[in-house]
Amino acid sequence: MKSSIDISMLLGGLLIATAALGQLPGQVVVDPDNASWFRYQQGDSFYLCAPGEPEDFLYRGSRNANGTRNGDQGSLLSKLGPTGANGIYLQAVRSHGGDGDSTHNPFVDNDKNKGLNQAVLDQWEGWFDTMDEDGIVIFFIFYDDSARLWGSKGSGLAPEETTFVSALVDRFEHHKHLIWVVAEEYEEMWTTAEASQLASIIKAADNNNHPVAVHQLTGLGFDFPNDPRVDQFAIQHGAFDPDSVHANMVSTWNSANGRYNLNLAEPHRDAWGTGSRARHNSWATALGGAYVMHIDWDIAGTPVARLKECGYLRSFMEFADLTSMAPKDSLASGSTNYVLANPGIAYIAYTRDGGSPGIKSLPAGTPLQRWLDTVTGTMVELTQSISGGNTLFSRPGGIGSEAALYLLFDEDVLADGFESGDTTTWSRATL
Repeated sequence: MKSSIDISMLLGGLLIATAALGQLPGQVVVDPDNASWFRYQQGDSFYLCAPGEPEDFLYRGSRNANGTRNGDQGSLLSKLGPTGANGIYLQAVRSHGGDGDSTHNPFVDNDKNKGLNQAVLDQWEGWFDTMDEDGIVIFFIFYDDSARLWGSKGSGLAPEETTFVSALVDRFEHHKHLIWVVAEEYEEMWTTAEASQLASIIKAADNNNHPVAVHQLTGLGFDFPNDPRVDQFAIQHGAFDPDSVHANMVSTWNSANGRYNLNLAEPHRDAWGTGSRARHNSWATALGGAYVMHIDWDIAGTPVARLKECGYLRSFMEFADLTSMAPKDSLASGSTNYVLANPGIAYIAYTRDGGSPGIKSLPAGTPLQRWLDTVTGTMVELTQSISGGNTLFSRPGGIGSEAALYLLFDEDVLADGFESGDTTTWSRATL
């Protein structure tokens, strides 16, 4: 009996190890214990705060005779990389009903019957290599809204579809910072069953098991809540003010109930902008349990300061153990607007209104405090004993009216060089 149990355990361990072998070191993956969040393959937290443009990234510039482009892609990546903002929302097929012209596809002579143009894919590979090296997520949307190469909505998937999608997956699956997206506003050209089939084709072709998303028309109800082939709800949403954005993300988080990840991939352009409102909406989204991509941030015209603010948010969130945290606004007190927490262990409180941020029902102890000025990127780390219960916190020097506080009750972290009263201050803008 003991022998058979040992063999069973060994076989189970072998299956788990075999599944993990396909994932690349440092790859963005679905957290196996909590599908609400993605993480890096080695276990570190992952957060996406990124431009939601330019959708035509792959087709910017004049077209060369071999189908490649003379565009500004390199300069866009050079501008984006140092800021810490970590993604680009881009599309492979923008012709055939999409927002692009007839040349916005990767085929020889832009003819879908002539196969993929290797020169074009080689150029994409170069850009994707740069993105991967800089930790920038390739948010790879196969089809722009209303784009479809073969058949019509409801006609089923043609064999050419499998060949085309599988070939692109095979070509680019070796990149670590990659999320596949079936289609933008999928309902325009695909039934739910067809979109699910496309997700299945992607999953079957991808040897590294990258996350797969589906982008929908405006709304908070996900059409694929129990589809094991779909990992992310790429949300299109029209709320205007931060509190409405946050409330709707929390509602969507609750509806997801741990089954899939949330990404506010296309917010309302009239509500977002590139100023303080975008920053406020970013934090409202993050503490609502969702990633965020900023509409109309085309990188070229986006102020570096805005991109850096996205980077500050990303790095602050990735310092936390996100996969154990959930929206907990009932714990907010003082000037705190929103709370993300694993009660008793870790808390993130955000305030945009000055005053003293607070958190309710804290344990007594000497937690690590990591403060972030969300405008300047200045961070301060310190430890102070607290008596627990409902607690207000005083901002340390260097932290302005818009701030986030990460509170961690973890003896292992505190033992790693921090003692009560220690303070460290630095500016993310200079790192």
